[in-house]
Amino acid sequence: PDDPLTPAIQVGLRYTTEGSATRNDMQISPLHVARENPPPAAIKAAISGPLTGFSAALQNAITAGQIRLTSDDPHIQPHLDYRYLSDPWDRERMRQAVRLCVRLAEHEAFKDLLGERISPTDEDLASDEALDEWLLSNVGTQHHSSGTCKMGPELDPRAVVDQSCRVYGLERIRVVDASVMPDVIRANTNATVFMIAERVADWMQ
Repeated sequence: PDDPLTPAIQVGLRYTTEGSATRNDMQISPLHVARENPPPAAIKAAISGPLTGFSAALQNAITAGQIRLTSDDPHIQPHLDYRYLSDPWDRERMRQAVRLCVRLAEHEAFKDLLGERISPTDEDLASDEALDEWLLSNVGTQHHSSGTCKMGPELDPRAVVDQSCRVYGLERIRVVDASVMPDVIRANTNATVFMIAERVADWMQ
């Protein structure tokens, strides 16, 4: 039986996408599908045995999403528009990553371990346009969203906080998390947020 204490991700590949000026802009990891990305019920019912797959994560997307307030009530959820893969270069890098995952799964070393590929299908991989459609149907957040509270000078109408993370227009309020990052980093955000918080905590003493 599956051990719930076994880490879901134990190995990963970080690499620079072909043609990219951003080093290590892609990360691929094998994943336990049932735990990391539960498949649709129809797929799960049709397949006997464990499911596995790959996670392809774009570490430095050009696409920028948008967050808008829907109410002046702070308890009301704002509107989030991630605009996933809106930029053509982001789609190109993700196409490369998915096709690399397919090649890895078809490697001779895995022939006795893996059965059929469920998704993407051969039809999904037949053209860039078809693969883009598959990508946009399957893309999701990597949980590293950043940069929604811009740091900048007071004269900047888009700036939310100053260089000490103090919120403009309010007293004794600071934003100290990944919101103040100018861009998402090419890694998990927790260590960087710890660093920001420790620095701001020093200023507050």
